[in-house]
Amino acid sequence: MTTRTITGRVAADPEAVQAGRVQIVKFRVLENTGEYRNGAWVEHPTPTTHHVEAKFELGANVLASLHTGDSVLVVGYEVTRTWEKEGKPRYGRVIEADAIGPNLAHSTAVITPQRRPRATPTGE
Repeated sequence: MTTRTITGRVAADPEAVQAGRVQIVKFRVLENTGEYRNGAWVEHPTPTTHHVEAKFELGANVLASLHTGDSVLVVGYEVTRTWEKEGKPRYGRVIEADAIGPNLAHSTAVITPQRRPRATPTGE
């Protein structure tokens, strides 16, 4: 699989869904894309929509941190999801995120490290 990196703005507040025992946080990122034409950058008229999923601590931190309009960076693997709707198969691309953070080109951030409990020695 190839790693994807995208930048863009959060389209709507992230939402959590339960999949068995795992909570998956889902949200969309709108990326302004474009291309060079005759030496000048021309933006495409419609942004590209990326569907992003985050699990475990990453998902919990996304829920606590990101909101509509926030400028973000997302790194992960893009996969194809399959589901049925009205009895017909549907397909879509999703980025399974490994890392998500604020885009400091467009915002500032205060980092709050997540403290993990220290292991305690056993049997001495």
